[in-house]
Amino acid sequence: MKKIFLFAFSLCCFHFAQTQQCNSLRYQDTIFHSVAETDGIYFGTATPFGALALPQDLLLDFYEPANDTLTHRPLIVFQFGGGFTIGWRSQPAIPAFCNYFAKCGYAVASIDYRIGLNPLDTASTVRAYYRGVQDERSAIRYLCAHAQQYKFDTSLIILTGTSAGCFCAFANAFTNDADRPLASFGSLLEPNDLGCLDCSGNTDLGFHIPHIKAIVNQWGAIMDTSFIEATENTPVISFHGDQDNAVPYVYGYPFQLPVFPQVYGSVPIHERLTNLGITNVLHPLVGFGHEPELLNPQLNDTVYNYARPFLFELLKPHTSEITGDSIVCEHSTAHYSVVNTAGSKYCWNIIGNGTLISNNGNSITVQWNDTGFVSVTVKELNQIMAEGEEKSFQTYVAPKPHAGFGFNATELHVAFLNMSGNAVNYLWNFGDGNTSTALNNSNDYSSGGTYTITLIADNNFCADTAYNTITIDSCPVADITFQLNSHNAFFYSPATNTTSYFWNFGDGDSASVASPNVFHQYAQNGTYSIVLRVENQLGCVSIDTLTLNVGTTGINDVENEIFLTQSGNTLLINTGNLQPIKAELFDITGRLINQTECNNPCAIPIHNFSAGIYLLKVMSGNKLLIRKEKF
Repeated sequence: MKKIFLFAFSLCCFHFAQTQQCNSLRYQDTIFHSVAETDGIYFGTATPFGALALPQDLLLDFYEPANDTLTHRPLIVFQFGGGFTIGWRSQPAIPAFCNYFAKCGYAVASIDYRIGLNPLDTASTVRAYYRGVQDERSAIRYLCAHAQQYKFDTSLIILTGTSAGCFCAFANAFTNDADRPLASFGSLLEPNDLGCLDCSGNTDLGFHIPHIKAIVNQWGAIMDTSFIEATENTPVISFHGDQDNAVPYVYGYPFQLPVFPQVYGSVPIHERLTNLGITNVLHPLVGFGHEPELLNPQLNDTVYNYARPFLFELLKPHTSEITGDSIVCEHSTAHYSVVNTAGSKYCWNIIGNGTLISNNGNSITVQWNDTGFVSVTVKELNQIMAEGEEKSFQTYVAPKPHAGFGFNATELHVAFLNMSGNAVNYLWNFGDGNTSTALNNSNDYSSGGTYTITLIADNNFCADTAYNTITIDSCPVADITFQLNSHNAFFYSPATNTTSYFWNFGDGDSASVASPNVFHQYAQNGTYSIVLRVENQLGCVSIDTLTLNVGTTGINDVENEIFLTQSGNTLLINTGNLQPIKAELFDITGRLINQTECNNPCAIPIHNFSAGIYLLKVMSGNKLLIRKEKF
């Protein structure tokens, strides 16, 4: 009993563990209590605004969950706002944002970039924007080149920031060198060419950045919504005050100053993305202006509470529907599977009385032990520890039918009784080529023998098969015939379906033989009652009787008319007349071993017979001789 309890307990623990190991709130809540921060990481050097300015070192701060062992995390890159004129990587509200998402399980980098512009020159404002785009790309390239060190997945880079930082985020997700603003090649006051998008800061990652996974847009804008193309499928969640006078909510000049080029705010961005079928959400901050979180910290929670599930939906595994057996038989196995994703774990749970036969990760085999509706569920945990939605699949376990039958044989006629349970369809095979689909059946066999009967019973879902072997035969017929010569009597009976012959000769002698012929020699004249009892292999019996007069009538003594002589290995028969001779030779049990028909005289070779006593029967015309011979 103790072993049974421990086994049952271990099974319970197994199912619990299977479910628990795929439960993860990572990216859904702040599951880490502390954050490890590394400040001032150098990622590049670039020439800032100003003709006499010296090259500027570019730095970033890196945030990650403390003591995190995961090596493939999504990365959030934060770029501060400030109209490309002021700001730094750790200005108010940024560390709080970075710490919050690091506690949710992300790796987060807050970057510096070159600021400064001529507020009287439109080209200078565009060039400031372009330098910010370049520097963010430089930071991304550096981080990707060291992704193993910083333990993040380069295919899961999310861009965010505020205001100007999100201008750069949109540019890096939706533009390329073909979209470079004309001012970036040089202007009247700033003639130097700023170079291509990836031609500044560093040479990491072969001068390109990976596809951007998503953007968290906080009151940013884009130079032209036509830059967004359907092939650049980067989901966006936008937060923007509808009273923003610095970055247009819809369209206009930043800060309402014509020195800046007109830009498209969150509303047209949302419309463009929606029209192209790119996932996006716009959350208007009704009644709020620019950088509203500085005076209204509660808006940080708004950003957290909407951005967190939006990003999680992009990160979590989208497990396929379970495919499997929808109907199975009781005590049989069912197979279930989902599409496998490299690096994912799959946790299955059995709901119902079933036994897990095998678990191959994305597929399982279950033996169901009860009837009715049962189900399995699966939850996927991908390689970044994001939990997928639980999938379920229902199976109907049909009761298994029981096939069985009995039978009753009367000679070659057999009646079958169907003893099956929980079945509605039947298929009989009677072993002789005949079949039937009736509930109960009978079959008439053409000959005796051993037959294997098969019955398949099913209930439209499951089937069972019963087998039985039967031996049948017709009853034998006892019918005595005889030939009598003096005191020698030769008895025989038809050999139909008979396995044993028991003779009672009426003079105190009897014989049990396997052949239908028997010889008996009477010692004296008299009237004798002959009884023959025959039996077949199934025990069916037939009896015949006969009264035989020996020495009075029916005796034809031809001892002096048929002559027998042995000459070497030949038995010679001579009847003294010209009639054909028919000779039959029987062994001592009455089994016919030789039959010869020839003209007089007749020679029978005997060299192949074993030495012993034989019964010879000779017929010629109306003459009959029955006699024992010794060879």
